[in-house]
Amino acid sequence: MTDLFGQRPTIKALSLWQPWASLVAAGVKRHETRHWSTSYRGPVAVHAAKTVDTAGAPDLLCQHVFGEFWPRTLPTGCVVAIADLTACEPTERVADHLTPADRASGNFTRGRYAWRFENVRRLTTPIPLLGRQGLFNWEQEDAVDHLLGPRLDHSAACRHYGWAA
Repeated sequence: MTDLFGQRPTIKALSLWQPWASLVAAGVKRHETRHWSTSYRGPVAVHAAKTVDTAGAPDLLCQHVFGEFWPRTLPTGCVVAIADLTACEPTERVADHLTPADRASGNFTRGRYAWRFENVRRLTTPIPLLGRQGLFNWEQEDAVDHLLGPRLDHSAACRHYGWAA
């Protein structure tokens, strides 16, 4: 698919280390926390970086969602989901309204920002992509729309994995 000028449509993308990217794709991580804010709102490709953070990851949550061997099974170096970035607020504004899964999967200390993802749609087949720092533009593949799964509901996903409030 191209536009009137023969260009592929672009979408903003954000690289997250694993398991954080896959937790977003599974619908249990609603907020990504960063030390910087953004005014951008709209669709974002969730990119799984090549780094797997076993030391900082919420192991119990990851085992519930991905299984015992999650550090070796999660995809890396690829887009795993498309979501809508709907808000970016100081963490102190959202800290009292988090599910246990969201709290376990983010750094909500004062002075950081919570990027809220909604309408998460996991890709049925991850798309390889070289990641970058910050929000970056990704020229979408023609097949992206065909690879999108159903929209995920955060509360339902947390209940499914036993991490409901």
